[in-house]
Amino acid sequence: MKKDLKTRNPFRRVTYISPINEIIDNAFQQSQAVRRTRIKKRISREQKLSFLEKDRIVTLTYELTRKIDSIIDQFPWVETIHPFYQELCNLVGSVDKIKQVLGRLKGISNQLHEIEREQLQKLNDTNHPNVMASVRKETGGRYVSLVKKAQGDVKYLIRIVKKLKSVPDFNTTLPTIVIAGAPNVGKSSLVRCISSGSPEVGEYPFTTKQIVFGHANFGLTLVQIVDTPGLLDRPFDERSLIERQSIASIKHISDVIVYMFDYSKNSELSAKEQNHLLEDISNEFCDTPTIRVLNKVDLLTNEEITKAKAEFNTEFHMSTLEDKGLEGLVEALKTMVLTMLETKEKFKDVAKLSISEEFLPQEEEDFSYDI
Repeated sequence: MKKDLKTRNPFRRVTYISPINEIIDNAFQQSQAVRRTRIKKRISREQKLSFLEKDRIVTLTYELTRKIDSIIDQFPWVETIHPFYQELCNLVGSVDKIKQVLGRLKGISNQLHEIEREQLQKLNDTNHPNVMASVRKETGGRYVSLVKKAQGDVKYLIRIVKKLKSVPDFNTTLPTIVIAGAPNVGKSSLVRCISSGSPEVGEYPFTTKQIVFGHANFGLTLVQIVDTPGLLDRPFDERSLIERQSIASIKHISDVIVYMFDYSKNSELSAKEQNHLLEDISNEFCDTPTIRVLNKVDLLTNEEITKAKAEFNTEFHMSTLEDKGLEGLVEALKTMVLTMLETKEKFKDVAKLSISEEFLPQEEEDFSYDI
């Protein structure tokens, strides 16, 4: 396992995990392809056969242990990865089970080497061709029996990695803005409007909907913006335990929540339900500042906007469809991020960010000239 601590999705570094049957088939193909090597000094036929059988066993051991060790080596060290990804591991499986599985694979690799030493010694103790062939076949049989014990474990790791590699590549050292609100309130549209480039579309465990994930360049640093469909869009009392655990994992990366309201006739939740959902989120993310935003003002009359302001106590009013009214929200987010970079410990020690003086508040200078 890789023990170094990374800031991004550590499971994306896992390139490919070979199924057990594939590992066995490839190893035996390589072993059977071994041919007698030319030896300058004159030796007996039995000695040549002994060298050949030894080479086949050594090759078989090398190919099996190489593939098994590669699974262990490329898999993240789950104890040192960011808590966000640890929570995800527990959502799709179990951190403890992953450690146990990797430990068992290491044990199998060590046992293969022990069997190799034992069988090579048997070859040293005989000069009979039939016995040599029998030792090699016995070695292959023991290897297959041992390695196949890991079949279920490897399938488990393949399933875990497949799910976790699809999670967006969060940088856990950057400030993260989480967009929340009722379904179809415009969360994904806001991510696209604020993001500097094309947002990434990914998946999240236990929601069939896709996540829209973007970056915004606020001048002093990059900021991550993420929409969480299927997670922060309905009352918590309607959720399963797994869904609540999914929400808990997002708490590890959320630094600001932008909660979006919809007062139009097309809103999927009533004004009361939207306020109740915000209350749930505020209770769950009690240490995370929240900005209230009214979207779809292009569908509202001035009178309705006034009523919505009173109903929701919103700070900003905009239309993501028409790309209007976003400037005030972006400036407020920049100010909040600047404060975080100056005060939050995780940005001081982990990211080691230095803020340029041009982004710091400037005192007005009094220019007076004597004439």
